[in-house]
Amino acid sequence: MKSLPSSIPFLVALLFFTFSTGCSNFEQVAEEENSSGFKRGRSYLKVGKNEEALDEFLSITRRMVNCPKSHLEVGRLYLTLKARQDPVAAVYHFRRYLFLEPSSREAPKVKQLIVTAEREIIRDLPGKPYAGYLNSLVLQEENLKLNREVADLKARLGMPLSESLKPKIAGASSLASARAAPSSKPVVPPIKPPVQSKSYVVQKGDSLYLISRKFYGDSSHIDRIYQANRSVMKSKNSLQVGQTLRIPPISGN
Repeated sequence: MKSLPSSIPFLVALLFFTFSTGCSNFEQVAEEENSSGFKRGRSYLKVGKNEEALDEFLSITRRMVNCPKSHLEVGRLYLTLKARQDPVAAVYHFRRYLFLEPSSREAPKVKQLIVTAEREIIRDLPGKPYAGYLNSLVLQEENLKLNREVADLKARLGMPLSESLKPKIAGASSLASARAAPSSKPVVPPIKPPVQSKSYVVQKGDSLYLISRKFYGDSSHIDRIYQANRSVMKSKNSLQVGQTLRIPPISGN
């Protein structure tokens, strides 16, 4: 029998070493939070060493494939760290997080952070060609927030949403004639409140006042909805787009 070439045992040993090294790297990819670099990054954040933390999280994103939390931390630091602010890089890392964790609870906040980073990019453009556009976005957000606050305040006072839109009728005779006149509008059937729990995904522009009117027909059930969702709501004004709410039923009695 012919003896094997002396190089074959060496090749077998090399293949075994390569395979074992590859498995070790795979375990590191699967355990982002257990990596020493991630722990060091979190430790640096706790003591205010943000630049050192950024370097640690960046090193993880270069070594690992599945590291969404490191991408999120890098994006936040690139957005807030004045010495190394880079909104373009922040957008990249935020989008990597959404790609790896599209259904996480942080996803809506990360999408808003992307909008904030894009505004910073626009704000830094030479000549500021989009200054008016940025101002209009700010005004739209403030207007939407005020509308929600007014709607919630009216709900607490028991005032219907359309009260401010109704024309004031002057004189008792005009009021009486208005009541006596037959209505030409078709009768709209009342909204039937849910008899069993339902789920609802919060849309842009929603408030507890509007959700209460949508499911119960009036605004008197804000507290009912809020109490049923205390686990996901810090306050009555803490609704977030994409958030899933439980709409509790009303007893038949």
